[in-house]
Amino acid sequence: MTRRLELIGRVSAACILAALTLLAAAPAQARSAAACPHPKKLAAGACVTTCPAGYEDRGRDCVYRNQSR
Repeated sequence: MTRRLELIGRVSAACILAALTLLAAAPAQARSAAACPHPKKLAAGACVTTCPAGYEDRGRDCVYRNQSR
């Protein structure tokens, strides 16, 4: 009985550890350019080093520009 409880405790701890690892590995969504470290800028909620295609560089922010106009 004691071994069974130990096994259940270890499995539970392993599941919790796996869940925390997965949550920590997910990329963080930035809410403002101030949330990005210095050399990076904010584009579509992510911190990037250069603005992706279709985005205008405005210093610490990359602003999406519709190219169909």
